[in-house]
Amino acid sequence: MNRNSLDFLIPVFTFAHFSNFSILIINQTQENRILVSDYPSVRVINSFEKGLSKSRNLGIKNARGKVVLIADDDVVFLENFQENIIKAHNLNENATAICFQTITKGGCLYSNYPKYQKELNNTKIRKVLSIELSCKVEDLKKRECFFNEFFGLGSKFKDSETFFFLKNIRHKRLRVIFYPLSIVIHEAFSSSDDAASDRVIYARMAGYYKSHGVVAYLFLLKYMFFLLRKYKLSISEIKRKFGVGLSGIYDYKLILNKKLDSRYE
Repeated sequence: MNRNSLDFLIPVFTFAHFSNFSILIINQTQENRILVSDYPSVRVINSFEKGLSKSRNLGIKNARGKVVLIADDDVVFLENFQENIIKAHNLNENATAICFQTITKGGCLYSNYPKYQKELNNTKIRKVLSIELSCKVEDLKKRECFFNEFFGLGSKFKDSETFFFLKNIRHKRLRVIFYPLSIVIHEAFSSSDDAASDRVIYARMAGYYKSHGVVAYLFLLKYMFFLLRKYKLSISEIKRKFGVGLSGIYDYKLILNKKLDSRYE
């Protein structure tokens, strides 16, 4: 957001100059803060909209080449990331999305990943980070697989955008697999890890209703017990968090009632 120089790409690619790679930057900004590229390999779209999912959809629609890798501006790519992605897609030509591993800045795996390649179901895709995700561009465009713009940072519900993107892909009977190779380095904490925040509770309960309907109310109760156990919150704070979750469900129901979104991708 609000970039006016390409210098932020330098620490993202520590082993080569960024112009060696095919990059599309969606710079969400204001009209007085425009980003320009002098490199043919680095394209820029300055967008005056806000929202992570809107940014990524604009990127997908304007992507070139066969495979798109979703990236953030706070990551560091490993030297062999391209080779690993190409290898995985060549070995799995019928997979639309292939998810990889992240390494923390401390040198550990970010998550408890599977040991071997496997197809991911709706439970497993919830743990995928967007920076681990590569997709075949033609499949996404042909089957209209895009991010749900009600979800993600800068949207109504500020979480779960990658989950619903991958769920959309699976709903259209396209394959999502995990491949056990690391491609990127990131902090050991992401914005979705703050499970006790009002932002995450509000968004996740809306997402639970989108996925499971009225069963979301049971998920909300279960989530409150999880917060009580893990974060040792007071009863009064749990009551307040419960209200936040109810608001998320209620507000998403309003969106459904207006037929602005569908429970099923």
